[in-house]
Parts: sequence; structure tokens; C-alpha cells
Amino acid sequence: MVVNEVHGFRGSILMYGIILLELPTLILLFVLWQTGKLGEDGPFVMGFVFSLMVIVFTLLMNIRLELRLTTDGLSYRNPPFLNRWIKISPNEMKSIEVKKMDGLLEYGGVGVRFSRKTKAYIFFADHVIEVQLAKKKLVFSTHKPREVEEMISYWKENENLN
Repeated sequence: MVVNEVHGFRGSILMYGIILLELPTLILLFVLWQTGKLGEDGPFVMGFVFSLMVIVFTLLMNIRLELRLTTDGLSYRNPPFLNRWIKISPNEMKSIEVKKMDGLLEYGGVGVRFSRKTKAYIFFADHVIEVQLAKKKLVFSTHKPREVEEMISYWKENENLN
């Protein structure tokens, strides 16, 4: 039994919001450049702002959470920042539960959230997986709460979960 999930910002309202902010800015800069209000540095300013917007948009669209639950444990990675898989075996977990909450208000928005004892990977989903480890708590968004709960019950049946 394997549960695979991939979360990202592509196709979300965040992507459209960024586009709706970037396009008017580029249009305004283009008009200012064409009317001579940017001076001699107009092409440089246009190129710099356009390049910066493309880089930020590309970065945001490539951020994702890959989550894998197998009989051996939970593995996750967060490209492009964390490209290697981090594996957590069931006996390392003090507790694990699936909750119905979107995580946006509880953990402070979308994306990766760090605090002293909590690391949250929150994307647009209705459920979260809370994993309590010895020294910290991990939170992951999930679109597959039923499959995750089946995996948790499998771990409990085989006494792999503390």
C-alpha cells in the first residue's frame, strides 16, 4: 500500500493573483518608458523588472510538496528548496492524525511555515496531517485523508506506531 501526493501552486488562485499584479505593472512601466518618463535608463528598468517578475513567478510555480506514505513510513520533500527525501519511520512518530482544517489560518498562510517547534507545509487542501516527533511537529496538507487514515491504521495494526 502506497499513498503519493503532490501539492503545488500551479493552477491555484495564487498563480492568477500574481499574474494580475504583474501585468498592470509591466503595462505601466512600458507606458512610462514610451512617454520618456523613465529617462535614458528605460530599457534597463524594463528588462530588470521583467526579469525579476519572471524569476519570482517561475520560483513560485515550481515550489511543491511531494508526500509519500508507505508501509515503511512517511517520506517528504519540498523542491526546489529540499530536493532529497526525508524519511520518518512509524516508530519515530509519537502521534499522527488527520484533521479537517485547511491550515491557512491555523499555520499562517500557504507555503512552508517555520516556528520554534513546528514545520508546516501548507498548500490549498481541506485536511492536514499532523505528525508529532520527539522534538518537533510536522504538518502537511493532504487531499487524500481517507487513504492516509488507512495507512495510519495499518501502522497501528502492525505495531509500528508508538
